[in-house]
Amino acid sequence: MSNFSLILVVSMLSAFGLIASDVYLPAMPAMAHQFAIGAWQMPQTVSAYLIALACAQLFFGPLSDRWGRKPVLSVGILLYVLGSLGCASANGFTSFLTWRMLEALGAASGLVIGRAIIADTCDKKSSAKVYSVVYPLVSLSPALAPAIGGNLAAWFGWRSDFLFVAAFGLVAFCLVQTLLKETRVASATPQLMNPFAGFADVLRDRAFVRYTLVVCAIYCAWFIYLTQSPFIFSGFGLSEQQSGWLYLPLTIGIISANLVSRRLLDRVSYDSIVVAGVACFVAGAIAFIAFQWWDMAHVFTIVLPMFLVSLSNGSSLSLAVSGAIASEHGRAATASGLVGFFQIGSASLAAAAASGLLGTGSQVLAIGVPCCALVAALSIVPRWYAARRTLALRKGAWR
Repeated sequence: MSNFSLILVVSMLSAFGLIASDVYLPAMPAMAHQFAIGAWQMPQTVSAYLIALACAQLFFGPLSDRWGRKPVLSVGILLYVLGSLGCASANGFTSFLTWRMLEALGAASGLVIGRAIIADTCDKKSSAKVYSVVYPLVSLSPALAPAIGGNLAAWFGWRSDFLFVAAFGLVAFCLVQTLLKETRVASATPQLMNPFAGFADVLRDRAFVRYTLVVCAIYCAWFIYLTQSPFIFSGFGLSEQQSGWLYLPLTIGIISANLVSRRLLDRVSYDSIVVAGVACFVAGAIAFIAFQWWDMAHVFTIVLPMFLVSLSNGSSLSLAVSGAIASEHGRAATASGLVGFFQIGSASLAAAAASGLLGTGSQVLAIGVPCCALVAALSIVPRWYAARRTLALRKGAWR
């Protein structure tokens, strides 16, 4: 497979989850009205999707090791397409929720097997180059998906959002069939591996726990915003099209922070960059509190604080994921699955709890985002400060 083909296929597979998760966000108020449910219930569809996506990631790796990347991936994509078509045809909230979970099951195959394909075909240095191209492309999906979905919903109704997702899946299926060769290494075990092997070793690693808490905190804040913002923007009188475009600044923040972080890695320590990103996270949280305290209700007072949070998404999140996987536990594959499980699972629970307990509105962001920022800061800052203090003491003793 050529580099272009690899990047194209992996980018499509990696974008599965976020596109299906975010495409219908601007249409959620209209969907809640059509399903005759409360506004707080629609964010539960995102939570259910994320829970299924999180749990399924634990199993697709072992399945692809047993049966091969391409056949398992092909089945997963077809489930993704079927689930999307089911969502488009759903006439009630319960049936829509059921189809969403099937859609998530299929989406998990793209996330897990996409990473496995890179590992199969690239060495460590080549993998880093592939990821440096793939992740900025994938980062566009959280913003482009709502923008596309908002316009489609305005023109053709919300069901067209899921027809678009199904079409996206079909294109990916065709690319996999035509461009992707089986990449599973010949030495892979032919027996189905236990997906829970080595979990205890990983969870006993303090570095893994510390970095994973940072990952979860950032992702929880991100999905609290994604599930709350459509109703906040609707309350401002914005149309689905207008609210869809308001997610673009967040992607700009993610990509910009990602580019800056990569350049800084050669100049400053790993954890210093993570802490800098967490500082942006805390700044965004403080801005949410301040604007809520001063009762400044405006689109600007919602988007600006979240732009600051998006800077941590583009810097601290990616580095914390890498740090968790590359810690001393020595089980990179197991750690990768666990990070994905905790990352998406915690985000689904946070989004569900925020809407279920607090309802919808800017006050939810002023409570939820600061709580997440506090977890991230407590997880990484004390360790970073202790490391700097130790280094300073060593330098003093040397002198």
